[in-house]
Amino acid sequence: MNAALSLHTASAASGLALDRIGRGLADPVHGAQQVFRQLLSAQSHPGRLHTLPDTLLQGLEAPGLGRAMAAVLLSLLDAETGLWLPADWQDSGAADWLRFHTGTRTDLTLADAPFAATDLAALAREGRDAASLWTTLPWGSDEVPQDGATLLLEVPALADADAKVGADALTLRGPGIASTQTLAVAGLDAAFWRARDAVAAAYPCGVDLLLCCGDTFAAIPRTTRITRQEG
Repeated sequence: MNAALSLHTASAASGLALDRIGRGLADPVHGAQQVFRQLLSAQSHPGRLHTLPDTLLQGLEAPGLGRAMAAVLLSLLDAETGLWLPADWQDSGAADWLRFHTGTRTDLTLADAPFAATDLAALAREGRDAASLWTTLPWGSDEVPQDGATLLLEVPALADADAKVGADALTLRGPGIASTQTLAVAGLDAAFWRARDAVAAAYPCGVDLLLCCGDTFAAIPRTTRITRQEG
């Protein structure tokens, strides 16, 4: 079956309208591999900023999603994985876009989702507190801690801690950090970080965090300890 026919067949089978699905990465295989390598580097160096190059992201059309968030999801998801999205992102076409480009399921509840992706505005519109995500997402168990979820969160600003972006300064310590790593994050209140601390205390169970802002992202694995100073 040729590529064009394959696309139309997949679209028909999934109930998606091909002409309404935005483009993914220009080179889906090698592009996703490049993003995944950046993601591995981010997880190995908690709090270190990674900005994806425009040459990689050019032409990406992900409705309702920031470009780094979209690219990372393309590198993580496939037909064997599932994803929770807020109602706004379901309605914006983000769910259709991700199902088409990755084959993932987007009908999962938070309690069952290995991955969850959202931003603060979408959470607020459905009356959900960001801090509650920590207690609702799966943590895994002592026998299978790898079953703990990954939370991908779009934030208003993400920068080096000395940047003047009206953000809280985080000091990170733990595996992958020689001494300390600093990071400035806007939009997340003290309750969010307190809830994260409570989950981190259950290590090796827990939830891994990936913060995204535009074309930039940073990872905060469950092994990382955080001290927060309000901006």
